Amino acid sequence: MRLTLRPHHLLCRLGFQGYGYSLEFIQEMKRTVELIASGRVQNIIIRPGFDDICLSCPHHEYECSSRHYGPRGAAAAEFDRRTLRALKLKPGYRYSLSEINERIAALTPEEFSRICTGCEWQSLGTCARGHLALREQHFISPSRRTRRKRSSGLG
Repeated sequence: MRLTLRPHHLLCRLGFQGYGYSLEFIQEMKRTVELIASGRVQNIIIRPGFDDICLSCPHHEYECSSRHYGPRGAAAAEFDRRTLRALKLKPGYRYSLSEINERIAALTPEEFSRICTGCEWQSLGTCARGHLALREQHFISPSRRTRRKRSSGLG
């Protein structure tokens, strides 16, 4: 299955905890996060601008439309630019989910934080924790994970 997302939503999904701009937005973000987590999404097409998540946002017509581009729209576009640059992604290209996750995991916590500077949700810390969890999945050896589970009483 293929999914189209704007660049910064690749990062937002890591820390989504059910917060959002409206019930409709929360439901769409939750659907997207669950779809990605299900393993059914193999490829993601990168599209700056609107995606299905944006279309469910109550601010999209007044802040991000071609008729009016307000501060929220400008901020979202800047988050997209930073994400594209940091992950070395090209708009309109299709990437495997594993490749995207590897690129995100390769970011240092400082690089990840810089992309999100100015985001109204950043202070919650959920995206940063999601990023660290992704880094752990990619960079901790399987034997170390086993030792960590045993020492924490999980294994």
